[in-house]
Amino acid sequence: MKGRFLLSPSNKVAVERNIFADKSSLVLEWILLKGIEEDGFSLREVAQATGVGLGSVHRVFESLVLKGYLHSSGIRTNKTFMIKNPSGLLSEWIGAYSLVKKCKIFSYSTAFQNREQVMDALVESGFEHKVALALHSSAEALGCKNTNLQQLELYLMQSNMRSKLEKALKLTAKERGYEVLLVEPYYKAMLNQHITIQGPAAKSHIQTSPPLLTFLDLYHFPLRGIEQAEFMAQRIPELKRIYKRGR
Repeated sequence: MKGRFLLSPSNKVAVERNIFADKSSLVLEWILLKGIEEDGFSLREVAQATGVGLGSVHRVFESLVLKGYLHSSGIRTNKTFMIKNPSGLLSEWIGAYSLVKKCKIFSYSTAFQNREQVMDALVESGFEHKVALALHSSAEALGCKNTNLQQLELYLMQSNMRSKLEKALKLTAKERGYEVLLVEPYYKAMLNQHITIQGPAAKSHIQTSPPLLTFLDLYHFPLRGIEQAEFMAQRIPELKRIYKRGR
């Protein structure tokens, strides 16, 4: 059940740009966070680093060159690329993606008294490896929380875990507002890659969404989202160098 406060007031269906699709996000993330540090990089280098097929990387690069976000030099297999206007690329990504529109979101109240008890119950259930902190909960784990919100937001790493989590966390569907939010990710590839890179979680540790994805998720989130996103962008170096306010 999706909370009503999360519903978009517009019924207009946005046309998804191909370069902002799930697998393409791995390429965009690499370019914005890693490619920006290099004097030049190749298609093959990015394909190897991200695990995305060479043909898919080529299609993303082709679009980015046409849009003016990448500059190419050389010919054929010796061609290299450089990122230009990274803030412009991030701005277009912000415009193309909204967690509220792209993800399945489930809002709940809980029988537990506070978030700490919910977190304890999650660890005791053994399901903490099946979720990742999202939105404001992720921002707090990243050391960049600037609100007093006490809700718990979790990405479902496996959608079939929802009913089990509802039982373990004593959740009841809630139409307005929420104490616990469960989200099925749109950018599964990006989230899964970071969870894999971080390695198996310790028993008492819950994985968290990476900074760039957390920023993108928060930007259009109706509950103090843009405020929190911009706070992160001011304090996390990898975001600060690619985000400009007043886009």
